[in-house]
Amino acid sequence: MRNLIHEVDFRKNSAKSAFALPDLLIALTIIGVIAALFISNLVASINEKRNMVALKKIQNSLTQVTQLVIVDNMSPLYWNLSEYDYESAQKAYSFYKPYFKILRECSNQQGCWKYPTKYLSGRVYLTHTEPYQYMFTLTDGMNVLINVFSKEIIEEEFGVKVSAPSVVFIVDVNGDKKPNQVGSDIFAFVLDEDRILPAGADSTYNCNTAGFGLACTARVMNDNWSISYY
Repeated sequence: MRNLIHEVDFRKNSAKSAFALPDLLIALTIIGVIAALFISNLVASINEKRNMVALKKIQNSLTQVTQLVIVDNMSPLYWNLSEYDYESAQKAYSFYKPYFKILRECSNQQGCWKYPTKYLSGRVYLTHTEPYQYMFTLTDGMNVLINVFSKEIIEEEFGVKVSAPSVVFIVDVNGDKKPNQVGSDIFAFVLDEDRILPAGADSTYNCNTAGFGLACTARVMNDNWSISYY
Protein backbone atom coordinates (compact mmCIF):
# COMPACT_ATOMS: atom_id res chain seq x y z
CA MET A 1 0.00 0.00 0.00
CA ARG A 2 2.80 2.39 0.92
CA ASN A 3 4.53 1.68 -2.42
CA LEU A 4 1.29 2.40 -4.26
CA ILE A 5 0.83 5.72 -2.47
CA HIS A 6 4.46 6.64 -3.17
CA GLU A 7 4.00 5.81 -6.85
CA VAL A 8 0.83 7.95 -7.07
CA ASP A 9 2.61 10.90 -5.40
CA PHE A 10 5.55 10.53 -7.79
CA ARG A 11 3.22 10.60 -10.78
CA LYS A 12 1.51 13.73 -9.45
CA ASN A 13 4.83 15.47 -8.95
CA SER A 14 5.98 14.40 -12.42
CA ALA A 15 2.79 15.77 -13.94
CA LYS A 16 3.29 19.06 -12.10
CA SER A 17 6.87 19.27 -13.35
CA ALA A 18 5.77 18.48 -16.87
CA PHE A 19 3.25 21.30 -16.79
CA ALA A 20 5.58 23.69 -14.98
CA LEU A 21 8.53 23.44 -17.37
CA PRO A 22 6.81 24.89 -20.48
CA ASP A 23 5.28 27.61 -18.33
CA LEU A 24 8.71 28.39 -16.91
CA LEU A 25 10.24 28.60 -20.40
CA ILE A 26 7.48 30.95 -21.57
CA ALA A 27 7.93 33.12 -18.49
CA LEU A 28 11.70 33.28 -19.02
CA THR A 29 11.20 34.20 -22.67
CA ILE A 30 8.82 37.01 -21.75
CA ILE A 31 11.21 38.28 -19.08
CA GLY A 32 14.06 38.17 -21.61
CA VAL A 33 12.08 40.19 -24.16
CA ILE A 34 11.06 42.78 -21.57
CA ALA A 35 14.63 43.06 -20.31
CA ALA A 36 15.96 43.49 -23.85
CA LEU A 37 13.42 46.22 -24.58
CA PHE A 38 14.21 47.94 -21.29
CA ILE A 39 17.95 47.88 -21.95
CA SER A 40 17.44 49.07 -25.54
CA ASN A 41 15.25 51.97 -24.40
CA LEU A 42 17.70 52.82 -21.62
CA VAL A 43 20.64 52.91 -24.03
CA ALA A 44 18.64 55.04 -26.49
CA SER A 45 17.70 57.46 -23.70
CA ILE A 46 21.31 57.76 -22.53
CA ASN A 47 22.53 58.36 -26.09
CA GLU A 48 19.86 61.00 -26.69
CA LYS A 49 20.85 62.86 -23.52
CA ARG A 50 24.50 62.80 -24.56
CA ASN A 51 23.58 64.09 -28.01
CA MET A 52 21.54 66.91 -26.50
CA VAL A 53 24.47 67.94 -24.29
CA ALA A 54 26.71 67.99 -27.37
CA LEU A 55 24.09 69.91 -29.36
CA LYS A 56 23.91 72.60 -26.67
CA LYS A 57 27.68 72.81 -26.70
CA ILE A 58 28.04 73.30 -30.46
CA GLN A 59 25.13 75.76 -30.52
CA ASN A 60 26.85 77.90 -27.88
CA SER A 61 30.22 77.59 -29.62
CA LEU A 62 28.90 78.59 -33.04
CA THR A 63 27.00 81.53 -31.56
CA GLN A 64 29.99 82.87 -29.65
CA VAL A 65 32.56 82.22 -32.36
CA THR A 66 30.39 83.84 -35.03
CA GLN A 67 30.50 87.13 -33.16
CA LEU A 68 34.31 87.00 -33.09
CA VAL A 69 34.46 86.04 -36.76
CA ILE A 70 32.31 89.02 -37.74
CA VAL A 71 34.46 91.40 -35.70
CA ASP A 72 37.49 90.22 -37.64
CA ASN A 73 35.93 89.73 -41.07
CA MET A 74 32.83 91.94 -41.22
CA SER A 75 29.35 90.65 -42.03
CA PRO A 76 29.02 87.52 -44.20
CA LEU A 77 27.14 89.74 -46.64
CA TYR A 78 30.57 91.06 -47.66
CA TRP A 79 32.24 87.65 -47.99
CA ASN A 80 31.11 87.24 -51.63
CA LEU A 81 29.88 83.71 -51.06
CA SER A 82 28.69 81.58 -53.96
CA GLU A 83 26.36 78.61 -53.57
CA TYR A 84 27.76 75.09 -53.98
CA ASP A 85 31.27 76.52 -54.18
CA TYR A 86 34.33 74.96 -52.55
CA GLU A 87 36.24 78.26 -52.30
CA SER A 88 33.31 79.81 -50.45
CA ALA A 89 33.10 76.92 -48.00
CA GLN A 90 36.86 77.01 -47.53
CA LYS A 91 36.74 80.76 -46.90
CA ALA A 92 34.12 80.32 -44.20
CA TYR A 93 36.21 77.58 -42.60
CA SER A 94 39.32 79.75 -42.63
CA PHE A 95 37.43 82.47 -40.75
CA TYR A 96 36.16 80.06 -38.10
CA LYS A 97 39.24 77.86 -37.77
CA PRO A 98 41.24 80.12 -35.39
CA TYR A 99 38.49 79.86 -32.77
CA PHE A 100 37.93 76.10 -32.89
CA LYS A 101 40.01 73.26 -31.48
CA ILE A 102 40.47 71.10 -34.56
CA LEU A 103 41.36 67.41 -34.40
CA ARG A 104 41.50 66.77 -38.14
CA GLU A 105 40.84 68.59 -41.40
CA CYS A 106 39.53 66.73 -44.41
CA SER A 107 38.61 69.55 -46.76
CA ASN A 108 36.38 67.78 -49.29
CA GLN A 109 38.04 64.39 -48.89
CA GLN A 110 37.04 61.28 -46.93
CA GLY A 111 37.82 60.98 -43.22
CA CYS A 112 35.73 63.53 -41.32
CA TRP A 113 32.24 62.25 -42.02
CA LYS A 114 30.51 58.89 -41.83
CA TYR A 115 28.44 57.53 -44.70
CA PRO A 116 25.76 56.77 -45.50
CA THR A 117 24.01 59.68 -43.83
CA LYS A 118 20.25 59.30 -43.61
CA TYR A 119 17.31 61.66 -43.51
CA LEU A 120 14.92 61.42 -40.58
CA SER A 121 12.64 59.35 -42.81
CA GLY A 122 15.37 56.75 -43.22
CA ARG A 123 16.11 57.57 -46.84
CA VAL A 124 19.74 58.10 -47.79
CA TYR A 125 20.90 61.73 -47.71
CA LEU A 126 24.66 61.54 -48.35
CA THR A 127 26.75 58.67 -49.66
CA HIS A 128 30.07 60.42 -50.37
CA THR A 129 31.83 63.74 -50.13
CA GLU A 130 31.02 66.48 -52.58
CA PRO A 131 33.60 68.82 -54.15
CA TYR A 132 31.88 71.93 -52.77
CA GLN A 133 31.99 70.83 -49.11
CA TYR A 134 34.51 71.53 -46.37
CA MET A 135 34.71 69.10 -43.46
CA PHE A 136 36.59 68.94 -40.19
CA THR A 137 36.45 67.23 -36.79
CA LEU A 138 36.61 69.01 -33.45
CA THR A 139 38.72 67.69 -30.54
CA ASP A 140 35.53 66.62 -28.75
CA GLY A 141 34.77 64.26 -31.64
CA MET A 142 32.03 66.22 -33.38
CA ASN A 143 32.16 66.14 -37.18
CA VAL A 144 31.30 69.37 -38.97
CA LEU A 145 30.38 69.83 -42.62
CA ILE A 146 30.28 73.32 -44.16
CA ASN A 147 28.27 74.11 -47.27
CA VAL A 148 27.18 77.33 -48.91
CA PHE A 149 23.61 77.00 -50.16
CA SER A 150 21.29 79.29 -52.11
CA LYS A 151 18.74 81.25 -50.13
CA GLU A 152 15.98 79.16 -51.75
CA ILE A 153 17.46 75.87 -50.55
CA ILE A 154 18.15 77.27 -47.09
CA GLU A 155 14.52 78.34 -46.76
CA GLU A 156 13.02 75.24 -48.33
CA GLU A 157 15.16 72.52 -46.73
CA PHE A 158 16.62 74.15 -43.61
CA GLY A 159 13.64 76.30 -42.66
CA VAL A 160 15.47 79.64 -42.37
CA LYS A 161 14.80 82.75 -44.44
CA VAL A 162 18.01 84.47 -45.56
CA SER A 163 18.64 87.31 -48.00
CA ALA A 164 21.58 85.79 -49.88
CA PRO A 165 23.55 82.54 -50.28
CA SER A 166 24.90 81.65 -46.87
CA VAL A 167 26.87 79.16 -44.82
CA VAL A 168 25.21 76.10 -43.34
CA PHE A 169 26.94 74.10 -40.63
CA ILE A 170 25.80 70.47 -40.51
CA VAL A 171 27.07 68.82 -37.33
CA ASP A 172 27.21 65.16 -36.37
CA VAL A 173 27.21 65.68 -32.60
CA ASN A 174 28.39 62.15 -31.76
CA GLY A 175 30.98 62.03 -34.51
CA ASP A 176 31.68 58.68 -36.10
CA LYS A 177 29.10 56.82 -34.00
CA LYS A 178 25.78 55.70 -35.44
CA PRO A 179 22.99 56.30 -36.36
CA ASN A 180 24.34 59.14 -38.56
CA GLN A 181 20.81 60.37 -39.10
CA VAL A 182 19.54 63.91 -39.53
CA GLY A 183 17.37 64.90 -36.59
CA SER A 184 18.81 62.15 -34.41
CA ASP A 185 22.53 62.86 -34.07
CA ILE A 186 22.95 65.29 -36.98
CA PHE A 187 21.72 68.89 -36.75
CA ALA A 188 22.11 72.03 -38.82
CA PHE A 189 22.75 75.72 -38.14
CA VAL A 190 22.50 78.62 -40.57
CA LEU A 191 24.66 81.75 -40.68
CA ASP A 192 22.19 84.60 -41.20
CA GLU A 193 24.09 87.87 -41.63
CA ASP A 194 25.52 88.49 -38.15
CA ARG A 195 24.01 85.57 -36.23
CA ILE A 196 23.74 81.81 -36.06
CA LEU A 197 20.22 80.41 -36.28
CA PRO A 198 19.11 76.83 -35.64
CA ALA A 199 17.76 75.16 -38.75
CA GLY A 200 13.98 75.41 -38.56
CA ALA A 201 14.01 78.87 -36.97
CA ASP A 202 11.33 80.01 -39.44
CA SER A 203 9.76 76.68 -40.33
CA THR A 204 10.03 73.10 -39.05
CA TYR A 205 7.64 71.63 -41.59
CA ASN A 206 10.08 68.88 -42.69
CA CYS A 207 10.87 67.85 -39.11
CA ASN A 208 8.83 64.67 -39.09
CA THR A 209 9.47 60.96 -39.52
CA ALA A 210 8.42 61.13 -43.17
CA GLY A 211 10.54 64.18 -43.95
CA PHE A 212 14.15 65.28 -44.28
CA GLY A 213 14.66 66.35 -40.68
CA LEU A 214 17.04 69.12 -41.73
CA ALA A 215 14.90 71.70 -39.92
CA CYS A 216 14.71 69.84 -36.60
CA THR A 217 17.31 71.83 -34.66
CA ALA A 218 14.93 74.62 -33.68
CA ARG A 219 12.22 72.15 -32.72
CA VAL A 220 14.59 70.26 -30.43
CA MET A 221 15.56 73.51 -28.73
CA ASN A 222 11.94 74.62 -28.40
CA ASP A 223 11.00 71.22 -26.95
CA ASN A 224 13.40 71.79 -24.05
CA TRP A 225 16.29 70.03 -25.77
CA SER A 226 14.48 66.78 -26.38
CA ILE A 227 13.48 64.72 -29.39
CA SER A 228 9.70 64.40 -29.50
CA TYR A 229 9.04 63.72 -33.18
CA TYR A 230 9.51 59.96 -33.10
